Amino acid sequence: MTPDQLLVTNDFLRALDLIGVVVMGITGGALAGRLRFDAVGYAVIGIVSGLGGGILRDLILDHGVPAAFSGPWYLVCALAGAGFSYLVRAQGRTWHRAMTGMDCLALGLWAATGTAKSIDAGLDTLPALLLGVLSAVGGGALRDLLVGRIPGIFGGNPLYATSALVTAIATWLVLLLDLPSWTIIGAVALGSGLAILAVWRSWGLPQHQEWQVTLSASQMKAFVRRVRSSERHRIRTETGAIPVVTGSHAPTEEEIAAEERDDLADDAAGTDDSADDYLQAPEGSGQGVLDPGMGRDSADPAEER
Repeated sequence: MTPDQLLVTNDFLRALDLIGVVVMGITGGALAGRLRFDAVGYAVIGIVSGLGGGILRDLILDHGVPAAFSGPWYLVCALAGAGFSYLVRAQGRTWHRAMTGMDCLALGLWAATGTAKSIDAGLDTLPALLLGVLSAVGGGALRDLLVGRIPGIFGGNPLYATSALVTAIATWLVLLLDLPSWTIIGAVALGSGLAILAVWRSWGLPQHQEWQVTLSASQMKAFVRRVRSSERHRIRTETGAIPVVTGSHAPTEEEIAAEERDDLADDAAGTDDSADDYLQAPEGSGQGVLDPGMGRDSADPAEER
């Protein structure tokens, strides 16, 4: 028995698969409730949440009728989860933890199943990994798009897509190394365990703002002064000439060093200019951040935004 056959035929894993569909139906129904959808909205969002990823995978693989439509159980489970949310308002920390744990277990199982099916269909490694991740998180992403939200896997979600990718890579290794079929359970546990740990520890990938460098006005001025000082030093080193700025005699080495120390002292004691200072600066005065003309008002309001 191959690993992909084990994932499909094992009774325990199949039960876990159906429970995951129910859980995703419940979460989709809960979202429909917050948005005040009617019964049709509950049903549609529940089906998309629970079955969307697998349907996309089977359509891309051209496997004919998607597995979700090959029998009644998948649709029944998705509708049951949505119906539960429609009839029961379940809350509480214990309930939330149980739903999260089952969601993470199903996530690992779906990622492994999608990857194994993709490799069995003859896909290369990268497309197979992509379809494995899509199988796990595609339903939630489609659900968010249907209700006009940014998919949670794009930010703010505790490593769901990353956990699915870990399971997909582990599944690929099991198939590549021709390991025993039961080792696929380890791949499922690896990704599911990472997802549960990420939820518990509130782990997430760094966002774009965390990689940006922000400079205040005084810091930018200090940066420009240091660039100018460095340029003077380079000219002095390469040509032996000392640039003369003011005064009746060329500055000595001691005077230049003192000037650089004064610049550093000004940097340490400097305060940021207010926005009004920049708006009132005359055009071409050199008081902008970098461009001498940046102190003038913008003619286009969109540029200010």
